[in-house]
Amino acid sequence: MPAGSAALLEGLSRDLIAMPGGPGDHDALLRLIGPARFALLGEASHGTREFYRERAAITRRLIVEKGSTAVAVEADWPDAWRVNRYVRGLSDDADATAALSGFERFPSWMWRNTEIRDFVEWLRGHNDGRPAAQQVGFYGIDLY
Repeated sequence: MPAGSAALLEGLSRDLIAMPGGPGDHDALLRLIGPARFALLGEASHGTREFYRERAAITRRLIVEKGSTAVAVEADWPDAWRVNRYVRGLSDDADATAALSGFERFPSWMWRNTEIRDFVEWLRGHNDGRPAAQQVGFYGIDLY
């Protein structure tokens, strides 16, 4: 083992949280977020399905358990606004795939992927029947 590796591993082991794939994987993270009004979630790479899947799972919990009312993503504003209209039941798009079809500036693996599609459908179902003031929005933060 290279010099310093043991100390590095020891330091990391104090801060890393095991996530074996169970329903409680994100409990520690949600405790750390506490009553914060904003939680910023990123990923180490664009297009890695595991990051998209975990981010969607965490976001669902933030919405259900913490009352989050907005999902703001690193995406073009107009394309995300179309998704926002869909998840709020305000568009003519038949499904999440159609609502996400505006994301053409990036490769399909970035926004038009299974994990995002499934999350958008979940969000539409979550919002269904709720008054507009209690619905969760979907917003893009990139302006071009």
